[in-house]
Amino acid sequence: ESLTPAEAHLCSLGLSDEQMAKVSARFGKDSSCDVEGKVKPILSWLADLGLTDLQIRQAVVGFPTLFGKSLEHKLKPVVQWLSEIGMSDAQVAKVVARRPQIFGYSLESKLKTLVHWLSEIGMTDAHVAKAIATCPSLCGLSLPSNLMPKVQLLRDRGFSDAQIAGTLTVFPALLTYSSKRLAHHMSVLQAQGLLTQTSMRSCMLMTDADFANFETRFD
Repeated sequence: ESLTPAEAHLCSLGLSDEQMAKVSARFGKDSSCDVEGKVKPILSWLADLGLTDLQIRQAVVGFPTLFGKSLEHKLKPVVQWLSEIGMSDAQVAKVVARRPQIFGYSLESKLKTLVHWLSEIGMTDAHVAKAIATCPSLCGLSLPSNLMPKVQLLRDRGFSDAQIAGTLTVFPALLTYSSKRLAHHMSVLQAQGLLTQTSMRSCMLMTDADFANFETRFD
């Protein structure tokens, strides 16, 4: 089967057959894709942002529909916003590589709303930027149905907003775990009088098997 011009050009990035198949399934067969007007300019822009060849491949494979977005009206505004909230060029490149889906989110109703909410909890601008740079998958989680209920779980267990802000600054991935896991781990720790910011982080990082072994210490 012959390759479209877009596929042929993307092959030059060094994608594996498996990666190329994933990209083709999502976007590569779009005959309307303009290699000269869309693909090359976006790839060049990603390189100018400081992304390495490996990071560019990660971004393309992670979000093939990247090439369907407007460079001027969608991609560049998101990167400008990441810089405005305090991220360094290296952090921006890391976020784009690890979470290219960020270009598919609404800047106003999702990304800026997330930052405002984190600020309301008590996180400083620098800490918000650090949290998103460290754990960009936060941007893809629903605020009303995912993030807010988890923070309420922490409040219900006695954590103040200041403590929650401090925890999220050093361990933003806390909010990526399921509510069920978070509630269970806190319940076990609190029952033994061991629930602290430090112990919670340590236990959330445990595998299920290790935490089960940890629980048996109190049987």
